[in-house]
Amino acid sequence: MAIVNRNEFADLVGKSAKWVGEWIKDGMPAEGGGGRGKPVMIDTVKAIDWLINREIKKQVGGEDEDDDRKPRAGTKDGEELLTAIAKRRKAVVEADKAEESVIDLEDAGQFLYAISTLFGNELNGLGARLAPEVAPIDEPAMCKNRIDTECRRVRAATADRLREFVSEYRAERGGDGGRDSTEECSGMGE
Repeated sequence: MAIVNRNEFADLVGKSAKWVGEWIKDGMPAEGGGGRGKPVMIDTVKAIDWLINREIKKQVGGEDEDDDRKPRAGTKDGEELLTAIAKRRKAVVEADKAEESVIDLEDAGQFLYAISTLFGNELNGLGARLAPEVAPIDEPAMCKNRIDTECRRVRAATADRLREFVSEYRAERGGDGGRDSTEECSGMGE
């Protein structure tokens, strides 16, 4: 541990005495310096620890409970720290937004399998469901209308299952972060 004056500390860290004076105003530990003839004395260990902690706070954006360590608006270091904190908060918000719109690849595969199974089963049953209704109709436009109506029902049921999956997935991700999805999704068309 060495105790030095402001000029010696400035030489030690490669800055000007004025720069060291700004650090002291910002809270760097120092003693004395009450006026002319009373030099500022700086404990190098405490001062260097303060500089390191200050730089870490600037880089990481952490805040301590102590009032003297919180960023002060209007000071250069305080403004830099507040900007770093704001950038960190923005990144967290953007990450949270992304979490809601990104689906795990394994879950996506399971989901696509479930939806394709549902849709395939509905299409496979289309002929059996419609044949008795369409066979006695002699007019092609009426046949087309009945087939289109059934196809719209299949599309609507698939869309409903998509919405249901999204709701379930968000609830699971929000609750326990689990990734269990239901493979057999539909009782339609039975």
